[in-house]
Amino acid sequence: MTSGRRGPPPELARVRRVSVVDSLVEEMTRKILGGEWPAGTALPSLRHFAASAGVSMLTVREAVRTLQARGWVETRQGVGTFVLEPEPSRFVPWQLGASDVAEYRELVEAREAIESAIIALAARRRTAAQLAVLAGLVDRMGAARTDRDRFLEADAEFHVALAEAAHNRILLRSMLAIRVPLRRLMADRLLKELGEHGDLTRSWEDHRAIAEGVRAGDPGPGCAALGRIVSRGRSYVDELGG
Repeated sequence: MTSGRRGPPPELARVRRVSVVDSLVEEMTRKILGGEWPAGTALPSLRHFAASAGVSMLTVREAVRTLQARGWVETRQGVGTFVLEPEPSRFVPWQLGASDVAEYRELVEAREAIESAIIALAARRRTAAQLAVLAGLVDRMGAARTDRDRFLEADAEFHVALAEAAHNRILLRSMLAIRVPLRRLMADRLLKELGEHGDLTRSWEDHRAIAEGVRAGDPGPGCAALGRIVSRGRSYVDELGG
């Protein structure tokens, strides 16, 4: 008799599970639409917000980035983050339902196209400070190889930091736009990988290869590693589709 859960992969409905970040984004959006945070309101500091919400600063930072991508807030360097005049017609959350396997396949395809371009530009344009951020996030992933949630949090930060290192605002916004449904997909895929292999070493090594290639100014290793990540994601979606 073997231990552990065997059988078919989780249903796609699990991929749609609302994450801590999603919940925080929804709560912040309600405050804006409900008038609690009118246009011009300065958001609390990340540290204060994290403490009051009982979440990590990284979670708050990710939620703020999502709101930025949707046009709800803007961050002014050295001043703070402020609520913009809301336009309800602009707010259309991207929800993928149980019958949207084909769209998840397109999501994985789009992710490869967007991030390949990001890696190529980051290898040319990254700064020393951005390399340090990427290296630190790779270390965090390495330390969290048996903890899906901690690994996923560092993983999400890594891909945004990578996009920032490309110094292309359109690509950064594109990455921010797909990260919520992508995070939902990755949450269950990583859980499956953890169950099958006992840790997330494969994913960690691929992220390390991306960071090292960017540091060396050579996008080749990073794009090859991205290809492996995408291949696993595509296989997982195919399994969900039956």
